[in-house]
Amino acid sequence: MNSPRSWIFRILTIAGLGGLVYTWFQPWWTAYIEALRENGVTIFPYNMVISGTLRDYPQWIVGAEMPTWFWPLMWVYLAVMIGLLLLSLFVSSADRVRLGKIDISLPQLLVGLAGFAYIVYVVTFVVVVAIRAPQFYDVPVQGSIFISMNEHTESYVITSLQSGYFTACAVAAVLFILGFLREKIVGKAELLAG
Repeated sequence: MNSPRSWIFRILTIAGLGGLVYTWFQPWWTAYIEALRENGVTIFPYNMVISGTLRDYPQWIVGAEMPTWFWPLMWVYLAVMIGLLLLSLFVSSADRVRLGKIDISLPQLLVGLAGFAYIVYVVTFVVVVAIRAPQFYDVPVQGSIFISMNEHTESYVITSLQSGYFTACAVAAVLFILGFLREKIVGKAELLAG
């Protein structure tokens, strides 16, 4: 499994892994509060960060906290994803998995599974934000809204999905497709050789 075509697949898998890790540390959604001139809420894949200024007014964000189990669960999720992609670099193409009538190599399954799991996560993320955001002053997933707490506390809030989210969508799709294209990239002769 040391042919140039195998190495191309490995490099593409490592690039996908790099993209996964990069997007993990990028903000995926923000709520910019004009009166504060800062992002009041920033959501990363693993955590929600509330600005120091907004934390001074906890009555405005009651119930916005993430559950205590969320942070460790997301880091375990990332570790499993990294493990799948790294394992796919070292297992043999001769190791095959049968799923009904479908016969695929283990590396193909591992990369495709990682891509599919990330697709599920980015879709779930936007669905959860779409459900939770309106619970706080009817804030949209993307757009702006005027919020008035009282006559002295009012501001426009601009919410948006960030480039980190859209990059994560692309990385997820690339990994999933890469799993399907493995046999085309590596070639039949390499697959038969194991």
